[in-house]
Amino acid sequence: MFLIYILVFGVLTVPEMNAIFALICHQRYSTSQLDHSKYNATNLFEDLTQCLGNKQAQSDLSRFFIYGQTTAGLLGAVSTPFLSSLSDRVGRKPFLALTAMGPLIYESLLLTILRYPDYIDLHWLLVGYAIEGLSGAVITATALSQAYVTDLVPPNKRARLFSYLQAAISFSLALGPIISGVLLAASNPFQLIYKLAICTHICLAFAFLFLLPESRRPKPDGTTSQDDLTQELPRKENCVSLVFSSLKAIRASSAARQKNMAILATVDFCIFGILMGIYSLQLAYTAYLFHWEPSTQSFALALFSSWSILILVLLFPAAMMLVRRWGRRMSPSSLSSVLNFGEVGAIKVCLALQCLGYIGIAFSRYPGSFIISSLLVASAAPVAPLLTSCLTSHVPSDQSGQLLGLLSFLHSIARVVLPAIMSATYSMTVGYSPAPLFILLACIACLSLLATMCIKTNVL
Repeated sequence: MFLIYILVFGVLTVPEMNAIFALICHQRYSTSQLDHSKYNATNLFEDLTQCLGNKQAQSDLSRFFIYGQTTAGLLGAVSTPFLSSLSDRVGRKPFLALTAMGPLIYESLLLTILRYPDYIDLHWLLVGYAIEGLSGAVITATALSQAYVTDLVPPNKRARLFSYLQAAISFSLALGPIISGVLLAASNPFQLIYKLAICTHICLAFAFLFLLPESRRPKPDGTTSQDDLTQELPRKENCVSLVFSSLKAIRASSAARQKNMAILATVDFCIFGILMGIYSLQLAYTAYLFHWEPSTQSFALALFSSWSILILVLLFPAAMMLVRRWGRRMSPSSLSSVLNFGEVGAIKVCLALQCLGYIGIAFSRYPGSFIISSLLVASAAPVAPLLTSCLTSHVPSDQSGQLLGLLSFLHSIARVVLPAIMSATYSMTVGYSPAPLFILLACIACLSLLATMCIKTNVL
């Protein structure tokens, strides 16, 4: 179910950017809206094709993303910890269904605007962003899926199942654009795609409520049971106190562990924020520089995501296995230090690849160099699960839930801060050169790489 849920977002990655761009072009830079009698569903796609290289339209697009991501991210930062903690008492199923209802309302609103672009202003879509943020959407769905696994699976099997969730996300970004690329070739593609997305989210909401077994075991009196995997939270605890309680638990660690966790959490904050904002801007960049149409953008994104899956599934596990074998031969009495040394080393390699890739994208003037540089960035896909693995290795297993809750809160904030900075940079610089955005990303990756040099691998 999580794979289907996340696949919808993979399918909508390219169409959403282009649908919003088409509405901006139609409502602000096209003459077709002046004569309502001449409007038909294909006008939007024609308006999009005509203003792919319009610098002002590109700037308007990035500013709209700032408004939308800020609205959804701030409300998500409030709702995500609250919904996750409430699911400990009520159960996972209702809130998993809620994470499908928020995107459903957003897509219904966007579909309505697409049907009546001459009568409904695009900024009404910010209401949809607000509702999606309150539902928690992808961040809350991922956290609740991890909590569902935690309810049913002992600690020694969780890492493997968590990796399945990460693989589902990568798979959705590989297969989703291919599906959207095929659908975008149809007539009136935007409305068709969003009708299918709405039907899928309706089916998912019912499946979460009526087909998925509840992972929280109810007591005879109707309340949920407490066990050694999850603990009931006090009824008066809100999202702010949840964050502070997590920080209090982490402060019990040694100074060296606290330093490591601070560095790793900061790097994770930056990586997640960039991940949430990069796809739409990278697609806008290709539309501006190479005049790629939506179908070409879809297959390019599918190529990059497929390469990420290859790295995650084949090359990365093989490389880590070789490092662990080497470590056992060199220092068999300190396997934990060897493991952490290998993981921290892999994080450094990933950040170095990101830095080189973003520099390459910034100076790319031809599609070939852009694709090669983007593949370098995609090669850094293991950095996210590596950061989570390193962070959880610094706390006891009974505090891992608190740590994951704190990371979800940081991810909600990162969803606002980094995409806003990136969109503002792109909006201000696209008039003369869009390259400064990717130079900024290269600097963030380089600073993160320098920060990881201060991590101590022998503190466990």
